[in-house]
Amino acid sequence: MLFGYPISATAANWLHECLCEILCSIHASIQAAKTPPPWPEIIPDPYRNRLQKRTGLKDRLKTYQIAVEQLTIAEQERILQALHDQNEIALLLSCQRNCKAITDLPTLIREPVKELFEFAFKLLTDLEIRDKHYKEIYDAVPSHTCPFCGCENFDAPRVPREALDHYLAESKYPFAASNLRNLVPMGNKCNSRYKLAKDILTRDDGTRRKSFDPYNCIGIRPSLENSQPFAGTVTTTGQVPRWQIEFEQNTEEVLTWDEVFHIRERYEKDVLDPKFKSWLDDFKHWCKSANILPNSDQEFSDQELVDGIDRYATLYEEMGISDRAFLKAAVFRMLHTHCNNGDRRLISFIRNVLIPPTKK
Repeated sequence: MLFGYPISATAANWLHECLCEILCSIHASIQAAKTPPPWPEIIPDPYRNRLQKRTGLKDRLKTYQIAVEQLTIAEQERILQALHDQNEIALLLSCQRNCKAITDLPTLIREPVKELFEFAFKLLTDLEIRDKHYKEIYDAVPSHTCPFCGCENFDAPRVPREALDHYLAESKYPFAASNLRNLVPMGNKCNSRYKLAKDILTRDDGTRRKSFDPYNCIGIRPSLENSQPFAGTVTTTGQVPRWQIEFEQNTEEVLTWDEVFHIRERYEKDVLDPKFKSWLDDFKHWCKSANILPNSDQEFSDQELVDGIDRYATLYEEMGISDRAFLKAAVFRMLHTHCNNGDRRLISFIRNVLIPPTKK
């Protein structure tokens, strides 16, 4: 990820916490051979006034209770453990904890759990929890941009919402479906084309993997330093470099991020290849406005060219995530490195972009 979300955005997690308390109360009563408290007394006092008229929640809790009553004590304990473990988000993402998926639990309880937490997720909107959660994130994130790709912009609060992704897939880990700690705003492409219902915790072969924690991530930046300027494909706008997209850290979290969101592939095909020529033209215009270009090619030294590329790369590095500036910065930092190392072919190429040869 390019940056993380503020953990403070998850503070208003009362609906999920309330629901977990109610489920624990139901299990405790059943195991003690007692009848669980009736509605609305079963709702913890701090939340009763806000939830007692939510008959849809009442009905789904009753269905859940009836299913639990038909299970053995051992099966009930497995369900409680899954409830607890599926919500240890930070530990799950760092592979310090494992959890049972819904398919590992008794068949009788699966649909009641899914329906209960799907309904609770929808309640986040009705109770305006979702809007407050999104607004705090929107106000805090750099340039209002999706941190999973850095390319999709977030719309302002109160307009049609960005996708709120269940980071741990709702279909597999429904006990976390209403937990704000598991809910992350995400650009539409990241959510609907790439993440989908993929299991962030396991690979396709079922082995565990570490993943970035959206609420505890300092962020990383890509590097193109080892790209080869004249070794890439020929596009409609000319030849592009052979891109080698690397990151500051080659961790398992980075590998998972790339596998799930196809980051390298998207950067190359959607941004770097189609934008390379126009970014060189942008550099030419900037050189003119910054009075870097002289009146004649003879007065323009290699060192002035190298210094100009360095200034331009620094300018975009300081812009951060805004408008894919981090990728543009990486391109010109790579060009600067090659030119500074004396790549005559590249220096001549950029010279010709800035000061096209006079046609005879």
